[in-house]
Amino acid sequence: MPSITVIVPAYNAAATLGACLESLRGQTLPAAELIVVDDCSQDRTAEIARQHGATVITLAKNAGPGVARNAGAAAATGEILAFTDSDCVPPADWLERITAPLAAAGVVAATGGYAGPVHETFLTRLQDQILRIRQRGLPAEIESTITSNFACKRRAFLAVGGFPLYARKRDPAKPIWGNEDEELGFLLTRDGARIRWIADAGVYHAYRGSLLGFLRQQRFYAERIVMSHFRFPEMAEAQSNYSRSSGVIHLGATLAVGVSPFLVAAAPYVHHCASWVSVPFLAAASMAFLLLPAPLLLRLRRQGNGAAFLFKAFPVLLAVSVAWLGGAITGTLLTIGGFIHVTQQSRPAPAPSV
Repeated sequence: MPSITVIVPAYNAAATLGACLESLRGQTLPAAELIVVDDCSQDRTAEIARQHGATVITLAKNAGPGVARNAGAAAATGEILAFTDSDCVPPADWLERITAPLAAAGVVAATGGYAGPVHETFLTRLQDQILRIRQRGLPAEIESTITSNFACKRRAFLAVGGFPLYARKRDPAKPIWGNEDEELGFLLTRDGARIRWIADAGVYHAYRGSLLGFLRQQRFYAERIVMSHFRFPEMAEAQSNYSRSSGVIHLGATLAVGVSPFLVAAAPYVHHCASWVSVPFLAAASMAFLLLPAPLLLRLRRQGNGAAFLFKAFPVLLAVSVAWLGGAITGTLLTIGGFIHVTQQSRPAPAPSV
């Protein structure tokens, strides 16, 4: 069996890291090495990691999980690198299942989704079911990865430079992170390598516990996805773990309902007939926006959720569409000026300490 190194990036993760590491220590396929990369935390993250027998790398400054994962990979000795997050709890057979596909010819990586929320509330249950619905039906091989549930041959990982790190030219000292998992999958597969999607090898995840936190996360994801596609336009044609066509529809409908009130207000000053066009446009845009959650609500209903759950989910799904539009706009604005490739940030600092 090839040796395995498990890498966990962690930032102020004292509340969740212990459960994560306990699950990793209880795997049916033990890892030869467990590395926690402390991203300059201000809490007991490093102490908890050491208590669970992990090798700890402490970064000199907070730089984001992409830098942390690359630092762990640079220090790893395993032939296979397995990644999960500090707020995830992998099942006992996770490592065995996520690394098994790497024995196939041409397969350099395997990735999967989530098995459920660590703590179930209405909001965490909704987040989990949304992801599961959107990932249902994915093919056996995709061109993307999910960093909370991912294994890769170390040689292939290093050959593409690890998780790609960039910075805005206007702020070269701060690496950009947020969609490096999809970017890595694109880099791994564009030369013919294969990534397996393992639908039944999920990890339990501590989803966002507050609506505001969830919406901020969704806005951030949209922002970074847009920035990724400016850097790699070819990604638009890659098979990812989310639907780009659905994303475009949601952005278009949300943008339309956002601008239509301004068109109605400006119409009388433009032309006396403009109101005849702007008012129906507002009505149509509003209807399209309100219908955006309908397909997902129907699928949630098929999952056995009752009317009360769907009623609460409806405004949340509309708010997510607004958050995604905000992220797409800020991502476009942040792209102005271009990017530089950050290479020096991928090295660990300082040396590992146990």
